Amino acid sequence: MPGFAVIKTSVAPRATGLRGISSKWRARNCNVLLLLGALIALGASTPVLKARAADQRHAEWLEFQKLVTHAQTIAMMANPEAGMREAQRAVAIAERHRREPRYHHALAMALWLEAEALTRTNRIAQARATADAASRFADADHKLDKLDGDLALSRARIAESSGDFGKALREYQNAHAIFARLHIPRSQSLALLGLGDLYEKARDSDREIRYYHEAAETFSGDPAIALAAANNMGFAYEQMGRYSEAIPRFERALSIVRGLNSPVLEANILNSLARSYARTQRLPEAERAADRAFALAAHVDEDGEARFSWGAKAEIEFRRGNLDLAAADVQKAFRGLDLKTTAPPFRDLHNIAYVIYRAKGDLPHAILHLEAFKRLDDQGRSLAASANLVLLGAQFDFARQDLEIAHLRSAELERDIRLRKSQAAIQGMIFAGVIFGGLLLLGWIGWRNALLKRHRNAIAQKNAELMQTLAARDREIDRRTAVESQLRLAMQAAQQASRAKSHFLANMSHELRTPLNAIIGFSELLLGGRTKPEKSLEYAADIAEGGRHLLAILNSVLDMARIESGKIVLEDHHVSLGTLLDDAVASLRSQDCSDRALRILGAPDILVRVDEARFRQALMNLLSNAFKFSPAGSVVEVCVERTEDGVDIAVKDQGEGIPREKLATVVEPFGQAENTYARSYGGVGLGLPITKALVELHGGRFTLASEYGCGTIARIHLPEDRVAGRPEPALMWEPSAAPAA
Repeated sequence: MPGFAVIKTSVAPRATGLRGISSKWRARNCNVLLLLGALIALGASTPVLKARAADQRHAEWLEFQKLVTHAQTIAMMANPEAGMREAQRAVAIAERHRREPRYHHALAMALWLEAEALTRTNRIAQARATADAASRFADADHKLDKLDGDLALSRARIAESSGDFGKALREYQNAHAIFARLHIPRSQSLALLGLGDLYEKARDSDREIRYYHEAAETFSGDPAIALAAANNMGFAYEQMGRYSEAIPRFERALSIVRGLNSPVLEANILNSLARSYARTQRLPEAERAADRAFALAAHVDEDGEARFSWGAKAEIEFRRGNLDLAAADVQKAFRGLDLKTTAPPFRDLHNIAYVIYRAKGDLPHAILHLEAFKRLDDQGRSLAASANLVLLGAQFDFARQDLEIAHLRSAELERDIRLRKSQAAIQGMIFAGVIFGGLLLLGWIGWRNALLKRHRNAIAQKNAELMQTLAARDREIDRRTAVESQLRLAMQAAQQASRAKSHFLANMSHELRTPLNAIIGFSELLLGGRTKPEKSLEYAADIAEGGRHLLAILNSVLDMARIESGKIVLEDHHVSLGTLLDDAVASLRSQDCSDRALRILGAPDILVRVDEARFRQALMNLLSNAFKFSPAGSVVEVCVERTEDGVDIAVKDQGEGIPREKLATVVEPFGQAENTYARSYGGVGLGLPITKALVELHGGRFTLASEYGCGTIARIHLPEDRVAGRPEPALMWEPSAAPAA
């Protein structure tokens, strides 16, 4: 064919005989030799591949250690985001080596660093989940090491950031116990500093100072720990008004911080020292400290710590009597700030500004700073009261656990005593058996009968004396054990009563101080005589509102005391539930609930036999809570239902609701649900307990039903003997998830 070349091939004739057989044998031998060569080559290359894999694993673990060390020592403090990325890379390396023995510990370490970075970037929910996962992997080896203590510290900081002070207390104490067992004093000091910070939020200054002092004594080799302990102790003494004791702590902190090259922190300590100097009338030293603080802050933090330097200068000029200079310094301190949105650190600065402007006669500025001080003080008081209640509950749990441990130890001691008695009985039986055997042996020997008889009598007498001695010793041990147990229980009861009294007084003092501050502050403004008439009426209304608030708190405490002492006697009258509801609503006119609606369903004309004043008080408590916790524009529903065994009055609000685990707590005295939403409304937590007690005095039943995020239903049930009339069947009401239009 055109374009193609023709290739000719020829086929040779097939070999026959011995020659053909030898050709086949040679071909098979070649194949076998090739297979053997391949196997030998594979066997020779296997150690090389294993060595390469080992080198790769070693390189990855070196990279893991480098990432962990850098994230833990440098990146976590300077750049938490970079530290988190390095921790996540370490997690990925650990996940690629699941079969190695170090896998669980390495993954727990990497996850712990990731949780620390998330905490420092304020991603608390993610940090909590990551820390819990790290704890599970750390517990897999069933060994106690430093990582377990570090994880407990992380969980404590996360709980403290989210407001769960009870869990934070338990985790800090757990971390301290782990580090003490492992003999790691530096980490022990960190746990003690955390406990001090926790009690600082609760404004329990005595415990706060004690923990900071223990932290400084436990480990003195870290300047950062010594600085934190000294500065925090100084601040605690300053808040307590003990400035002469605060000054040495601030001076100690100042001597430490000068070696750390931190101008902002040094300026902060100098400002605190200047305030303490000024309040002890050491004005020249105060001025030098304030000037040094301003010089440091002006270069690195002009709009931050420098404001507090101007505040310290203002207080110095005020104490010198230079009101104009003091007012000018205050203006510089608050220049460019909205007084309605200042942060908590400005609380004391607002207070000195109020004092300066009031002394100067500038009432408008004095009022603005007084209102700002009151706002920040209320926030701090609410947080401190909540923290106090949670820590009190946690301490009660610890005391109960200690009591259970004491009971277990007492039972163990009783078991030891019984064991010793049993051993003594066995020894006596063995001894008696030996004597009996000896007597049998001596019975065969007649010439020693008399001698053996005398010995036997003597031994029997000694045995009786020994038994009497043992019995007397056992009785003495039992008596001492009983006395020690009674003394221990009495001591624990006294300590618990003392702590309960202290926390009760602290809680009440915080609740009473706000209305008293408002009454005193606005009264002084009215006494000045320079306020406008319309402002005078407004201040008088604020004074009256503070008085009513104070009277309501005292009445609640007195009512609770009367109820607990059994001194309330009911005066029964026949009255309509509709009348009681109208009176309760009318009594709540002073409460700001104009943007909320009230809907009454069912049969409010039912006649009941109750103490009119006490039952109205119970209804007022429920309606007040419903209006207080319902958002603006919502509807509060009240339903009166006639049941087979009496009558029910149900009040439903549209608030956030109460978590299921808190329902039993809120009906106990001072038992408000511990969350940020409830704390923002204040109160001593006696409304629901008083309502429950009053309903039970009527022979009724009080219950709460709530789901977090869906509102709360408070229900009062009166028995049949309290119902005076049975009206026509009315509309039965079932609570809905959302208010009706």
